[in-house]
Amino acid sequence: MNMRSLRILLLAVSSVALSACSVNLGARADKVPPPPVAVPPPPVPVAAKPGPEDDPRLLATLYMQQAEELRRLSKQAYALAAIRLPAALKQPGSSALEQTDGGKGKPPAAIFDVDETVLDNSPHQARAILSGTRHFDLGQWDEWVGERAATPMPGAVDFVKELRRNKVRVVYITNRECRPRAANPGDPCPQHADTLANLDAVGLGPVDPADLMLKGQNGWPSDKAPRRQEVIRTHRIVMSFGDQFSDMMSVTRKDDSAARARIAAEHEDLWNTRWIVIPNPTYGQWVDVLPDPISGTLRTK
Repeated sequence: MNMRSLRILLLAVSSVALSACSVNLGARADKVPPPPVAVPPPPVPVAAKPGPEDDPRLLATLYMQQAEELRRLSKQAYALAAIRLPAALKQPGSSALEQTDGGKGKPPAAIFDVDETVLDNSPHQARAILSGTRHFDLGQWDEWVGERAATPMPGAVDFVKELRRNKVRVVYITNRECRPRAANPGDPCPQHADTLANLDAVGLGPVDPADLMLKGQNGWPSDKAPRRQEVIRTHRIVMSFGDQFSDMMSVTRKDDSAARARIAAEHEDLWNTRWIVIPNPTYGQWVDVLPDPISGTLRTK
């Protein structure tokens, strides 16, 4: 092939290549995607409002209302009290730490807390759970007290009757609080009449008004010691009943679980003879003294 023929061939090849390139570029230009359309982000899911099943009080309240085990525990506590009563009456001494002289020569009395000791208020707790009221609401509580609808704790009525048969004065010391109500602002403590009526209605009376002592009445504080001292002026306290440590002795919210265990151990004889505890898993200082988060106090061993 001479030079002239070679140049002609190269020109032909180049022309074909340029033509193919033009076609390819045109094809690519035809296939360029349109600019992206802005797509709104997916909506942020709204957290579901916690319902009754999420309430940490649910199981404890159901245990109070539905568990035969709870009924049996309460009945056993009062059955044990009936077994201990003869010795408590016969033996010298007092169940009140404030009665340092033992109450010698004075007629006998027994002291009871009211709520979750002789009266069951679990319907109030159930209402709070169902309404989503997660914290204690004093107004709702006072409405419940005004209904006078609490039922007796199992075993309480029969044991109180046994005390009365044995001429033992029955005194109720409760931290139900005196608060005037808008409907009757002239009455400084309508809760007193409500509680008397409730106790009488379920068979825990008749209760002399002087034998029911509320927080705030006569200036009494939440610490029950001053009210116990009022009783020991005239009576020997032979037995004490409650669902809280403070129903037996003065303790504070500064006394954590370890301190409470140490204090309790100092009075082993009274736990074994004169003090009766009614089980209450729903509330109390036992949980109030736990540090936050309370899950940190769980034991895994």
